Amino acid sequence: MLTGATGFLGSHLLKKLLDVGHKVSIIKRSFSNDYRIKGILNNKNLSVFDIDTCDLEEIYRKNNFDIIIHTATEYGRNDESIHKILEANVILPVKLIEMGIKYNVKTFLNTDSYFNKENYRYSNLLNYSLSKRSLLTWLMQFSSKIQIINASLEHVYGPYDSESKFVEMLFRKIAIEKIERVALTHGHQKRDFIYIDDVIDAYIDLIKYSKDHNFSYKNFEIGTGTCIEVGQLAIKIKSFSGSNTVLGFGDIAYRSDEIMESKADVKQMTELGWRPKTSVDDGVRKILKIYGS
Repeated sequence: MLTGATGFLGSHLLKKLLDVGHKVSIIKRSFSNDYRIKGILNNKNLSVFDIDTCDLEEIYRKNNFDIIIHTATEYGRNDESIHKILEANVILPVKLIEMGIKYNVKTFLNTDSYFNKENYRYSNLLNYSLSKRSLLTWLMQFSSKIQIINASLEHVYGPYDSESKFVEMLFRKIAIEKIERVALTHGHQKRDFIYIDDVIDAYIDLIKYSKDHNFSYKNFEIGTGTCIEVGQLAIKIKSFSGSNTVLGFGDIAYRSDEIMESKADVKQMTELGWRPKTSVDDGVRKILKIYGS
C-alpha cells in the first residue's frame, strides 16, 4: 500500500515499484490531482482507492499487503489548519498502522524529514514538524507489533516538484523565467541535496531489507552524506543555464531559528549496498535538460 502517490515523491516511487514488478494499491482522495500518474492508472498491477469514498478495512480485507509506505504529507505552507495537518501527518498513518496490525502487515515505512533531526524547531514549518515528531512517538509505540522503518530524507529535489519548494523555485525563476533579480538570504545554509532518483533507489532497498529481516524499529537517513551552501546551488543553476538573473544574496534576512547545516549519516544505507549516483552538478544539468534550459 502506498500513500501520497499523486505527490512528487510518491509518484516517482509508484512508477518504480510498478517497473520492478510490485503489485501496488494506492489510497488517495477522490478530488486529488492525479496528473503525475495519469499515464499509469491502467497498469494491471495497480489498484486505486479513494479513501474518502470507500471503507479502509475493506481495502485491507481484499488485499494481502506486505508493507505500507507512507509518503503523504501536509506541510501547511498555505496556512492549512492544524487539524488538517494532524489528519494527514498523524491520524491517517495511525489508522493505517492499526489496520495493518489487524491484518498482519509486516512493515510500515514512514517518510520523515531532516527538520526533525537534532531537536530542530523550525518555525517556518512548525506545525508540520510538531506533527511529524508526534508520529515518531506513536511509531515507537507500535513497533512492538509491526516493523517500523523511519526514512529521514534530506533535501530532495528533481524536475517538476511543487513550485512552493525552494529548489524548484530557483530553477523556475533563474533558468526558466529568468527574472531580473531573485531575492535570497545570504545563502550560507548548508543542505544535503539528494536527487529524486537516488531517493527512490533507497526506498527500493529499504523494501527489500524489510522483507528479508525481522526487527522492531529502524531509522535510516537518506542523503548524499555531504552538503553545500544553498547559495552555491543557486550559482550553479545560474551558471549552467546561462541566465542573467541577479542573485540577490542578502535581500532576505535569516530566520532566528534558521537550520544552518544538515547532512545525512548514510552509514546504515551504504551497509545495505545503496549509494547515491547523482552529484549536485549532474542533478542540476539533468533538470535543465528536461526543462530545455
